[in-house]
Amino acid sequence: MLLKAIIIIVSIYLVITFVMLPIQYRYLIGIKEEQDKNNQSMREYYDQMPIQEEVLHGNTQLNPMFFLANFLAWLILKFQKKI
Repeated sequence: MLLKAIIIIVSIYLVITFVMLPIQYRYLIGIKEEQDKNNQSMREYYDQMPIQEEVLHGNTQLNPMFFLANFLAWLILKFQKKI
């Protein structure tokens, strides 16, 4: 019974991860494009970000439900040499 519950929870997490992966990928691409457009470093980009946007960004990047999707999106971008 416990094993069945764990398998279900892991399966749901993997489905969420694969649904969120393209969204996180586009989000990271968008951030990189905005930095390049404004000719800013990562630090300058975050320093000039309004607090509301910074909180939203933190939730998007650090939410445990999206952590694996965010990490995989980052790895894909790293291997594509876009970051």
